[in-house]
Amino acid sequence: MHVVRGARIPRQARLDVLSAGLFAAAVVAGTIAVSSAQSTRSIPLDALGVTLLIAAAAVTMGLRRVAPLGALAGAVVLVNGYLLACYPYGPVLLCLVIAVFEVARQQTLVRSAAACGLAAALASGTVLVRVLGDQHEPGLLALVWSSWIVLPWSLGALVHVRDAARRRARDDLISRTALEERIRMAGEVHDIAGHGFALITMQAGVALLAFEEQPDQARRSLEAVRDTSASALADLRGMLEAFHPEKSGLTGLAELIDRVRTGGLPVDITVDGLIPEPLAATVYRVVQEGLTNVLVHAGPTIARVTIGRRDAGLFVEVTDRGRGTPATVAPPGRGLTGMRRRVEELHGHLEAGPRDGGGFRVAARVPLPEAES
Repeated sequence: MHVVRGARIPRQARLDVLSAGLFAAAVVAGTIAVSSAQSTRSIPLDALGVTLLIAAAAVTMGLRRVAPLGALAGAVVLVNGYLLACYPYGPVLLCLVIAVFEVARQQTLVRSAAACGLAAALASGTVLVRVLGDQHEPGLLALVWSSWIVLPWSLGALVHVRDAARRRARDDLISRTALEERIRMAGEVHDIAGHGFALITMQAGVALLAFEEQPDQARRSLEAVRDTSASALADLRGMLEAFHPEKSGLTGLAELIDRVRTGGLPVDITVDGLIPEPLAATVYRVVQEGLTNVLVHAGPTIARVTIGRRDAGLFVEVTDRGRGTPATVAPPGRGLTGMRRRVEELHGHLEAGPRDGGGFRVAARVPLPEAES
């Protein structure tokens, strides 16, 4: 025999049931407490009246989260039926207040205004029928009675507008964060793949030129193509796996310079002092992008890399005397833009542009961590 176990009731549902029971008990107790002060037109609270009170409270509190319009409809029918039966006034009116507030909070303004407007009209009509002939100005009393609907709707609508604004702000933040992450990833791919492909292009060209007359040089160039492509592929894999494909320190720079020299670009490098670990990744990318620009745009030349400390900051410079003149230098591309972003994130400054007399210069200054503290 198979035993079918019932589904476990969610915690929020259990809380709603508990709150509905406690609220129903409070409404009944409150109504009994104030019934002695009611007018003679009110009839004593009997079993039917208690049933209506409990039903109104249970429907309102039980459905207010999952079905606010249903909670409002039930509250309007039960509360108005209770009042038309001439039972005593009392806390039962809180059912309308709670239901109206939840509808205004959860529904659109148009839908909540329509539903609550209908509820206000029915409530006013109910009071008008009940007090007709018993008050000097029943119409005015019925109009004032609608405040039980208008005020909680106004508060609920304000909460709805506030929550909607927060959701829009959160969605905008998520969208901006996602866009910034895509831009960052694009910059990472450009830094890694762009530099690697620039070296591969140069080395392949050397191999083609020397293939027949200098087979040893062609072999060395093809080996460099293999090593460069393998290194770029490893960096790309590391970026996709950890989002931090950063080389660091002098070891990473030494490997970078060796690959560039193997590709046929002479590089002179001067490093004055140690590179702080928090700045090592940015220094590596600045040098990498600077040398990539030399490989792609400068033609036959010598690149010079200078790294040192100046004015409480770390200074990085990549220069050449190639053909990158003011007349031929293109506007900054993705590489320079990404490099500038990296430097500015560390509160630094980047300069990139042609040099007097020919060539190109990339220079970055980043405050040292101890200087910022």
